[in-house]
Amino acid sequence: MEKGILHLRPGEIFHDAPGCSWCGRTGYRGRVGIFEVLRLDDTLRSLIRQRLDITEIQRHARATGMTTMLEDGLAKFRAGITSVEEVLRVTT
Repeated sequence: MEKGILHLRPGEIFHDAPGCSWCGRTGYRGRVGIFEVLRLDDTLRSLIRQRLDITEIQRHARATGMTTMLEDGLAKFRAGITSVEEVLRVTT
């Protein structure tokens, strides 16, 4: 079972960004965005108009597929696109 903020899995491989002279020792070439995606449907619009507690709005958003920046960043970390340190730097 996944635990903690990162939801790391046993045996998961960590990618590192050691850097080189070409990237200025940053370990990154170019930029990759980390995004939060929220699809605004009629139910969500209604919840927002009702000025309900944010937890109710978040619960519906998550149930209908909302992706957080942390989740998107971790997916890119697992794909070897970025490091966990960079994900944490931009999401916390």
